[in-house]
Amino acid sequence: MPRPRPPAIRIALCLAALAAGVLPWWNAREMAQSAFPGFEVAAPSAAESEAPAFFKKTVVNPFSPHRKSHSASLVRMDDGRMFAAWYAGSGECAPDVAVYLASTDAAGNWQAPRAVFNREKAMEDLGRNVISVGNSLLLADGNRLGLLFVTVAAGRWSGSSMNIAWSDDAGVTWSRAQNLTMNPLANLSALPRNPAAPLAGGGWAIPVYEEFLGKFPEVLWLLPRDGGYDFAVSRVAGGVSVLQAALVPLSQDEAVCLMRDFRPAKFMSISTTADAGRSWTQPKATELPNKDSGICGVRLPDGSILAAYNDRSTGKRENLRLAVSGDGGKTWKRVATLEEEPGFEFSYPSMVCDPDGTVRMLYSARQTQIVYVEFNTAWLAEQEVLQ
Repeated sequence: MPRPRPPAIRIALCLAALAAGVLPWWNAREMAQSAFPGFEVAAPSAAESEAPAFFKKTVVNPFSPHRKSHSASLVRMDDGRMFAAWYAGSGECAPDVAVYLASTDAAGNWQAPRAVFNREKAMEDLGRNVISVGNSLLLADGNRLGLLFVTVAAGRWSGSSMNIAWSDDAGVTWSRAQNLTMNPLANLSALPRNPAAPLAGGGWAIPVYEEFLGKFPEVLWLLPRDGGYDFAVSRVAGGVSVLQAALVPLSQDEAVCLMRDFRPAKFMSISTTADAGRSWTQPKATELPNKDSGICGVRLPDGSILAAYNDRSTGKRENLRLAVSGDGGKTWKRVATLEEEPGFEFSYPSMVCDPDGTVRMLYSARQTQIVYVEFNTAWLAEQEVLQ
């Protein structure tokens, strides 16, 4: 006779069964209220003509006192200014963690960062218990700035929820943060990570992921409505396999998701859509190693895909490399090493690409620094293909 399961296990199994049945219904119900407008993608073009190659690197938070600065996000506003956001404190999910914001001046120099949301402000805005804040993601709506960020109510990331706030004065003041109900199971464990993809007609497709009763990627659709924004959620893949997708549109209807691989094989995975995100293919492993670490990708002006990733399947995140695919992610060429130093970590890249081919990137270095680099496709073309 089988032994009875402890109550905690029975509850977890019931929740898992409920999630398997309810969450697809929840996603379908939400998406039924909204159209899939298609991605906003510029027509492919040749790289900038006769532009000299350049590569620049700087530290955004050179005087940070924090033991951990991590999970940076980057946007470029219509006036050319860059904005960066990340969380920093004594450690992940610690009570002293805050979301920090920095921006460039008219000359392109990064200004001193400032805290914009901490647990006290989040509790005041949301009217609920918050033990820490975490992952943040910036949105650029003209010269209006949006901020998605995580609040943790219990435990660690599996006890998190997502919130949104807006600023009309370059991040000096913010609207009251509002919680986004991402799922019906206590609204737990929805986190942003990689840049949002603009949609035709306005709004964004935002890659997010879940960590409660599984690890899987989703898309948060933030759509303009009545002077504000409505939202819906759809699933990219399920199970405990891949997460933290980087959404790279290739045309109005086609896009790829490059995903962190939670499986033993430890290779970056890819999923594709040909119907503007209504459906996605099952994730498949690529040839690029991935030690369960963050990835980012952007579409270059010629239509190829640039990926930034940790090029390792074992050990620590001791390097950060770039790879390019000219066939929609089927095959890849390693083209540059941005960082490589034994015993240290370089991780969580976040990239955007300007129409002229200028690539801008943030990443975490040694757990304490937020590093900013920018380069153009001419510099990429000069790099030797790595083995």
